[in-house]
Amino acid sequence: MVECLTSPNPRITEREVQKDMFRWLPVIAGIATKDEVEIATAEELAVWNEVAYQKINLTKSRGGVI
Repeated sequence: MVECLTSPNPRITEREVQKDMFRWLPVIAGIATKDEVEIATAEELAVWNEVAYQKINLTKSRGGVI
């Protein structure tokens, strides 16, 4: 395997993640897998994102424990 000689620019990486946050958030929150998100409908993504936001807010209000 050939190693990459340059590191990816963290700002570009962050921008790419932010651009697709509606796909990443359910995965980050443990609501859906990456595979599920890739084939999800817009309605499913909307529901999963709302659940992810609620889970994150509940976790914050309990000091990080859910």
